[in-house]
Amino acid sequence: MMKAVTIAGALLGLSSVIVGATGDHLLEGKLTSETAETFAVALRYHQLYAILIFFMGLYSLNKTMGRLYTASCLSFLAGITIFSFSLYVSLRWPLGVLVYATPLGGSMLMAGWGLVLIWVIKTKSRNSRV
Repeated sequence: MMKAVTIAGALLGLSSVIVGATGDHLLEGKLTSETAETFAVALRYHQLYAILIFFMGLYSLNKTMGRLYTASCLSFLAGITIFSFSLYVSLRWPLGVLVYATPLGGSMLMAGWGLVLIWVIKTKSRNSRV
């Protein structure tokens, strides 16, 4: 499972570079200031979470991390896909239903952080004497 998460993180990283280059070269002068800001937000989160997902997957490749860790990775993966790509799609096709997708993606990102927090709290330190 974590190999798939690592691969997904790498694919998100690759796609973020492609989307960023596309924005710089093909969309220059075609976006309004509002749509350019939307694009920048989507790309920033896309890049940030690509790195996070990749390293979370990489960190856990040869370990058994448990359900909370895996769930947090999957929540981040689904959340960033829904969040960023709904924003990208809305720049091209203003579909009314996308107004609900972006906050859903953001909520999944928050859930991922909550799951990581719970996982950290529940994980015993190797150095603890408990």
